[in-house]
Amino acid sequence: MFDTTHVVSAVAVLASFIVGLKFGSRSAGGNKEMRNGTESNTTAPKKEEENVFSDFGGEYKMVLVVRNDLKMGKGKIAAQCGHAAVGAFEGALKKTPSVLRKWQHTGQAKIAVKVESEQQMMEVYRTAKANNLNCCLIRDAGRTQIEPNSKTVLAIGPAPNQVIDTITGHLKLL
Repeated sequence: MFDTTHVVSAVAVLASFIVGLKFGSRSAGGNKEMRNGTESNTTAPKKEEENVFSDFGGEYKMVLVVRNDLKMGKGKIAAQCGHAAVGAFEGALKKTPSVLRKWQHTGQAKIAVKVESEQQMMEVYRTAKANNLNCCLIRDAGRTQIEPNSKTVLAIGPAPNQVIDTITGHLKLL
């Protein structure tokens, strides 16, 4: 007689191995995409972007700049900050993966600060972009508390604390 438990176990082990091999090669080599019959690495950062912070050591953080004038509830602020943090993470994954890894290995600090107007938020955004910092600006869909397309939260970083502090260090904690 043939023991089906051993066959099922063997198939499960083989499937786990194949899945692990597939996902392991993805994270080690980045996402690859086929274009015109040639393979291209879609997550490879440009060298100049990757080396922007190569001289900085120490601590890294992400700053979440929240508009206080919108009078969002705590839950709304939390959701908008979550959107911004995820967006900034995804941007850093593509643009500056080594900076992202340093941030991950130094505690993934996220600091929430406030501004009192859209204009103030946009000044911070333009300054961050001018300094080649990763940014994610969130606009709300307008389904609950605030008007559609309102700019709610700006995530900056991750980047070295020193660099971000030159742009957001004057802002008060939320």
